[in-house]
Amino acid sequence: MIPDSDPLRPQAKFAIDEPGPAPNAPPDSDPLQPQVKLAISEPFANQRLDSIISNLFPEISRSLAAKLVKSGQALLDGRPAKPSTIAKTGQILAINPPEPVPEALSPAPEVALDVLYLDDDILVINKPAGLTVHPGAGVIGPTLAGALLALDPNLASVGPPTRPGLVHRLDKDTTGVMVAARNQAALEFLSAAFASREVEKSYLAFALDRLPDSGRIDSPIGRHPSSRTKMMAGSPNGKPASTIFQVLRRFPAAKAALIQIKLLTGRTHQARVHLASIGAPVLADPLYGPNKKTLAKEHPSLARLLTRQALHARRLTIPHPKGGRMTFRAPWPADFLAVMAELDRLEGR
Repeated sequence: MIPDSDPLRPQAKFAIDEPGPAPNAPPDSDPLQPQVKLAISEPFANQRLDSIISNLFPEISRSLAAKLVKSGQALLDGRPAKPSTIAKTGQILAINPPEPVPEALSPAPEVALDVLYLDDDILVINKPAGLTVHPGAGVIGPTLAGALLALDPNLASVGPPTRPGLVHRLDKDTTGVMVAARNQAALEFLSAAFASREVEKSYLAFALDRLPDSGRIDSPIGRHPSSRTKMMAGSPNGKPASTIFQVLRRFPAAKAALIQIKLLTGRTHQARVHLASIGAPVLADPLYGPNKKTLAKEHPSLARLLTRQALHARRLTIPHPKGGRMTFRAPWPADFLAVMAELDRLEGR
C-alpha cells in the first residue's frame, strides 16, 4: 500500500531546503579523471601550491587551483594540503585536472520533459532518472538544461549560458520536482529564496533499516580525499551539514525502510552521504552502497527493480516571484511504485 500523498502527520511536517550550487560547484555527474602525478622540480619549488598548479597547468587559474586543493582534488605526497602550502623539490603532486566545460549549450529536443506547472515566471518539471542537470566536466549526452532550452528558447538569455534558468539541481539519478526561472528577474528572486532557505523541499528514499523512528545527523561534508566522485561525512575540511529523517514505513523482511528527509543545509550528495555515515545507505546507491550487486545477494527481486539510488524529490514549496507561496508534488516514479509493491509482497501484505 502506498502512503498518502503527504504521509507525515501535521505535527511532524518536514520542510526541506536545498540551496542551489555555488557558481563553480562540482557537477551532478563527476566521473573520476585520470590522475596526473609529477614531481615538483627546481623552477617551481618553494612556492605556494596553488601558484605551482596554475603555472604547471595554464588552463587552471590560481583561484581554481586553490579550490582543487581545498576539495582534495590536488594532493601533495598523497595527503591533503592547503593552497598556501610551500612545496619542496621532489615532492609529488597528484591532481585531477578538470576537463573544459562547454561554453555553449545545445538544445536537447529529444528529451521529453514532464511539465508540472508553467507560467510567465517559472517552469516546474518532474526530473527523470539518468539525466544530468547541466553540462560539466565529463558530462556526455543530453542534459536537463538542454531540454529546457529546447522547450523554451528564450531561456538562453536567463542566467549562465550552460545553465539557463536553473536555480538548483538534483543528482543525475535522483528523480523529482525541480523549478526553473523563465526570466532574469525570476531567476534572481528564486536564487535569493534558495540561498536564504525560504524554499521547502521534501525527499522520499528507500534505505537500509538501521534507523530509529526519527533523528538528526550533524556532520560536516567535504570532498573525499581519494575519490573525486564521492563526498565524505566527518571531513576535517568539510562544510557544516545537518539532516533530519523520519521513518514512514518499515519492511523487516528486506531490512529496508521508507523514509522522509529534511536537509537543513544543501551540500552535494548530503542525504546519501549522511545516511550512509550512520549505516543506513539509500538502496542501490552506486557510490555509498549498498549498490545493486550487494543488494542482489540478499534480495535479487529488489535489485532487478532498482537501477539507480532510491531517492526522489517528492515536494517543493517556493515563494512565487509575483507573491504568495506555491507547492508542487512529483508523482511517485515507476520504480518506486514497483519497489513498494515488492516490499509489501516480501512482507506478505
